[in-house]
Amino acid sequence: MSLRSTGPEVRHVVPVDPRRAEGLVAEVYRQVRAELGVVGPAITMLSPAPELLAPVWALLRESLLVGGPEERKAKEVVATVIAVRNECRFCTDAHTMMLHAAGESELAEAVRAGRPPREWAALADWALEPGPEGPFPAEAAPRFIGTVLVFELITRLVRALASNESPSPVTTTKLGRSVASRLVREAVAADLEPGLSLPLLERWPDWAREVEIREPLWAAGSPVGRAYGAVRAMAAYGSMLLSDQAADAVARTVGAAGTEVGAWTPALAGGKELPSQAALGAWLAVSAALAPGAVSGADVEEWRGDVFTDHCVVHLLAYGAMTAVDAVQDEIETRNVDA
Repeated sequence: MSLRSTGPEVRHVVPVDPRRAEGLVAEVYRQVRAELGVVGPAITMLSPAPELLAPVWALLRESLLVGGPEERKAKEVVATVIAVRNECRFCTDAHTMMLHAAGESELAEAVRAGRPPREWAALADWALEPGPEGPFPAEAAPRFIGTVLVFELITRLVRALASNESPSPVTTTKLGRSVASRLVREAVAADLEPGLSLPLLERWPDWAREVEIREPLWAAGSPVGRAYGAVRAMAAYGSMLLSDQAADAVARTVGAAGTEVGAWTPALAGGKELPSQAALGAWLAVSAALAPGAVSGADVEEWRGDVFTDHCVVHLLAYGAMTAVDAVQDEIETRNVDA
């Protein structure tokens, strides 16, 4: 049985085939395969934009994968809670499977069902309203917060860029998730050295190397902080695909609706005063933030026209999604200052 050749298809862009990857994409794929166990659509969907793929992977690795098996188990609970709340079927079943791999089958299915056991309830509640402190050691806070934020991003992008299906037909059932977890048990049990993904950020193209990376207060000086700052910087390039007026419409619409997926519907789209092409770009970005399932192939192709590439599509949707994610981060950073 293999999870590598099954699962939801990437939509709207053509991902780089792991068998044909070169350069930075190939390096990311190699590390993902070695440390996560599976190179799936949550990774390959970003491959048309390597300078974005690398920091998203770095944030995922330095947050979720680093910290040892016991901490990994707790962060898989966090990841699953976010996936359930954001209605990402792929991420929900994938991280339920990871909890099975950690030897926590009953916990896995309880969290997947939205009913975490009492001893895990405080962590589940924190994941939905994260702050600078939580039910974990203070030194682990950057990794836990990073896990929340990377899955706020990934769940949105999976829903926008991939069909919202389980990673494999096998993982649609409890038994299947338990059996499939055998493939990733070794990876889940690993105790990884922090920071080993950061050299990938040195492989950015020349135009990206001059970008200022601003680390957040809650993770300043840590690998998580460096990775989050890099994701934020690279995602921001998507705003350059929009006019200033359209980018302002995105910020105003997300700001007015809040950051929760489902808090906004296409009927409430902002930017009606914009020209049609600019309005569609703003609509796609806001959809990625607040209603990622509403991103359709027809709208992407109309916006793309004969001008924009797969690289542009990935950056536009990542920019939109990060508008919401960074708002969550800002709240955490504000609480950190107040504390």
